[in-house]
Amino acid sequence: MKDEKDKPMRISDLEKKTGMSRGTIHYYIREGLVSQPNRTGKTMAYYTEGHIGELMEIKRLRDGGFPVSHIREMKAVTKHRRPAAERGEASQERKRRITQKAVEVFARKGYHQTKIGDITGAVGVGHSTFYLYFPSKLALFMECVDEVFQAMFSGVWEEIKNEKNPLGRLRKRGEVVLKSYPQFIDILQVLDSTVEDDSRLEAMRKDIYKSIAMTVKRDLSKAMEEGLIPQIDAEIVSYMLVGFLETAYLLMSLDSRYGADDLLDAMVALFSLPAADPLSPSR
Repeated sequence: MKDEKDKPMRISDLEKKTGMSRGTIHYYIREGLVSQPNRTGKTMAYYTEGHIGELMEIKRLRDGGFPVSHIREMKAVTKHRRPAAERGEASQERKRRITQKAVEVFARKGYHQTKIGDITGAVGVGHSTFYLYFPSKLALFMECVDEVFQAMFSGVWEEIKNEKNPLGRLRKRGEVVLKSYPQFIDILQVLDSTVEDDSRLEAMRKDIYKSIAMTVKRDLSKAMEEGLIPQIDAEIVSYMLVGFLETAYLLMSLDSRYGADDLLDAMVALFSLPAADPLSPSR
């Protein structure tokens, strides 16, 4: 007995299951975006679950803002791809290369300065191929953001470890962000602005902030042990310093009088201030 899902459908069934009008369905068939139905007569045409899948994919892309012309181009690329067994392996390799190159470009240019063309050009594929794997630049970025941070800082942090003075290490970390990788702030701002759209991004943002803050916290704790700074809540201050770097970057972009060294000197100077005596009379 045939499975219910394999049962042929009429156009009225397709309308109900996809929420599309028959005029829209016929239009997509004429445009070559949907497979031709099985025709048993001049006016008799039958459809399958495969047609539903094709129509729902078009609906998803249209809801995502893609024009019909672009969907047609994507369809053309798909038609010329190799058989499924080979396609799966080649597809995964192509996606891996796109992601790998995206990590390099995002780490070098930041999010907003990176164009999809920068990535596709480096990989040697077209925009239509890119959209077969990722619906947008943001979707690709969110898939590889952890690797982007690793690409920025993994080697740099190792070099900074050679600095024995914990306050010196702290200043060097600030130098890396404000001088070598200002795109780091750009990426933090992207995470800040997108968390409302996806709850997963909120968790990712917290993890990234925590990872950075805990690195700063180790330097602060060491500085307290060595008596270089007064006793403070190192965890609270570490998060405050991450915020300081974001503010410093904004100030540098707004006022050319301030450079990275000026702001980093001010940051380190804060730790040289004597701790307030809570028993002393106010002046």
